[in-house]
Amino acid sequence: MQSNQLEKLFKEYVLECNYTRGLSPETIKSYTHVFNAFNKVMPEISAPEYLMKHSLNLFYERLGTRERVVGKNIVSGKLKQSTIKTYYSKLVAFFRWMERNNYLDVGFSDAIVKPPEPKYTDEKALTDIEISKLMATICLHTMDDVLMYQRDMLILNFCIYSGLRRNELLSLKVQDVDLVSRTIKVNASTSKSKKDRYIPLHPQLLQQLDTHLKERRLRGLKCPYIVTSTRKDEQLTVHGLIHWVKRYRKLSGVRFHIHQTRHTFACSLAKSGADIATIMKALGHSTTQMTERYLRSITPEHARNYIDKLSY
Repeated sequence: MQSNQLEKLFKEYVLECNYTRGLSPETIKSYTHVFNAFNKVMPEISAPEYLMKHSLNLFYERLGTRERVVGKNIVSGKLKQSTIKTYYSKLVAFFRWMERNNYLDVGFSDAIVKPPEPKYTDEKALTDIEISKLMATICLHTMDDVLMYQRDMLILNFCIYSGLRRNELLSLKVQDVDLVSRTIKVNASTSKSKKDRYIPLHPQLLQQLDTHLKERRLRGLKCPYIVTSTRKDEQLTVHGLIHWVKRYRKLSGVRFHIHQTRHTFACSLAKSGADIATIMKALGHSTTQMTERYLRSITPEHARNYIDKLSY
């Protein structure tokens, strides 16, 4: 067998993920990132027959002891359980594909010890104060540019009032918004779940969206996407959104990222009394187990208001 057979097989797997299973570019990118890390750290496994049940454990160990870049720092040390779980799930998906195509013995993946579910102790949701800081910062630094003010407030409010994923937000088109029924449609082609879903529009978001679209029409702007560049009449790119986050992190002092706003949206619904099934549908999750991970910012203290109102 050729020395790079595993890499060639992974390329075949990616093609299937892309064209047959229709996975999103973001998902495929994450699979590729994990495989490249495995390929780099485990160079002796160049073909399926060199894989052993303990190969992933050795992979985790090597990753934990080598120096790696995290943000602007070079660190080493034991991997987080959440990182191990991510590597496991993506690599095992590839191993199962090799089983189905007779490159690995059937049952090989099942023999690999599944890592425990990570225990999260950090609070992921943004606080009301942090959201207020972000809104105030946007107002302060866009007061001389109406279009930028509207666009930036729209991004923030879409995030906290609809819980859209990054790709879903950037892919949202004007035609996906129904101002009459007050809903937005997240298309299956852009959703991680590969299913259409409809999210009710919050009154504040509805008003901002209506005002922004009218302003764009007055200026003769015709880009079909909701979130656009302020320099060109074009869809805002992923890099553009990353720059947007970095800009407002620096200006506001609030350390946040787009995915964190999904946690904020989920927790806000829960605190308002929404049941887990409703939150699951709004987020586009396939199981309530996935949704529960987003609600880890909910503490027993949040039940106080409801407990105080109890009467018998």
